Amino acid sequence: MHKYCDGITRRNVLQIGAAGGVGLGLANLLHLDAAEDSKTNDRNAILIFLTGGQSHIDTWDMKPDAGETKGEFESIDTIVPGFRVCEHMPYLAKQADKYAIVRSVSHTQGAHSPGQRYLQTGNRQIPSLAYPDYGAVVAKEHRAPKGVPPYVLVPGGGSNSATYSSGYLGVAHGPFAALGDPNAKDYSVRALATPAGSSLAALESRHKLLARVDTAFSGVDVQNAELTGMNSSYEQAFEILLSERILTAFQIDKESLSLRERYGRNTFGQQCLLARRLVEAGTRCVSIYTGGWDTHQNNFTELKNQLLPPWDQGLAALIEDLHGRSLLENTVVWCTGEFGRTPKINDMGAGRDHWARAMSMLFAGCGIKSGNVIGETDTTASEPVSTPYSPDDAAASFYKAIGIDNHKEYHTPDGRPVMIVKNGTPIDELWN
Repeated sequence: MHKYCDGITRRNVLQIGAAGGVGLGLANLLHLDAAEDSKTNDRNAILIFLTGGQSHIDTWDMKPDAGETKGEFESIDTIVPGFRVCEHMPYLAKQADKYAIVRSVSHTQGAHSPGQRYLQTGNRQIPSLAYPDYGAVVAKEHRAPKGVPPYVLVPGGGSNSATYSSGYLGVAHGPFAALGDPNAKDYSVRALATPAGSSLAALESRHKLLARVDTAFSGVDVQNAELTGMNSSYEQAFEILLSERILTAFQIDKESLSLRERYGRNTFGQQCLLARRLVEAGTRCVSIYTGGWDTHQNNFTELKNQLLPPWDQGLAALIEDLHGRSLLENTVVWCTGEFGRTPKINDMGAGRDHWARAMSMLFAGCGIKSGNVIGETDTTASEPVSTPYSPDDAAASFYKAIGIDNHKEYHTPDGRPVMIVKNGTPIDELWN
């Protein structure tokens, strides 16, 4: 659990639609429209969201000559000539030839909730419409193998149910939430557990009974999309509960001890390892949420001792592992927060405050040019001096990488036509 500066507690429990805060029902989450036009696609996504807003000037965009705004950290060389990062990022420094960094993203949404929704959807919030997050769109567009949820959320500290939503696409395209700590000795996913007193054999028996009832009433002319959809939901739920493929993917203890150590024996490191296992199993999008980056106080102490070490090790291991297994070719990795932090170090206790005018983000995989550093900010990392890119552009770049046209038009439940991301244009430098 983390608290942001606005005083709202962000608990490690999501409340999505009718699922509530007591666990996500498979049937509700997998309520698919029978007329869905999803398709098979071999591209996947792993999204890592740093809730609270990571300090760009203390990680990717260091300014050694910035005087008092420089901060306490020094920079180190990476494997890419001329590209330097924070001294507390040694693992990512060694993998810099496998990812790209965009250092000139800029926007004006400097509060947590609107900033998060903007960076989670590629669209600015408006009162009349709730936009879907990236995973919901991927779940709609890319079909997963039978018995595998297309979209899995791996929430960590700082998950925010208030700003997390599948929007106008509805809970049908919301995530399967893998609650719990994958680093725990007894890690298991509650939503995959059979009901108390039931066995898989009993569930299979119920499944057959339901099929017989459906057959008996197949001649009844009931034109109800909700009934049709719920039938599809239960079919999907049974498939997942009976799927050895997805159950095996969540058995993270099957990995070698050496590989688990390489990712880091902490929550974030094992979340990254779990994401790789889920992508291997056929999940099309995995979102990892990790909090604590709202460093208004003790910015340097928190970054050095708590935040950077597990993030650096886990993300670097994920990229290296995906590359070694030839999965990075068809898996886009995107790491971002909602904004950067102020160049000025505040008087509240050596902290940095919200700063949306400049931020950095990482992209890798799916043909993105690796070892690429895009964009430049001024001498204090206050704002871009090269072409500024918006969150809309970053979102369009993500959709291009995963093979979705960001200008594709959907319709809301009331028939309103809406583009996935209307204003974004892919960042050409990510590929050229």
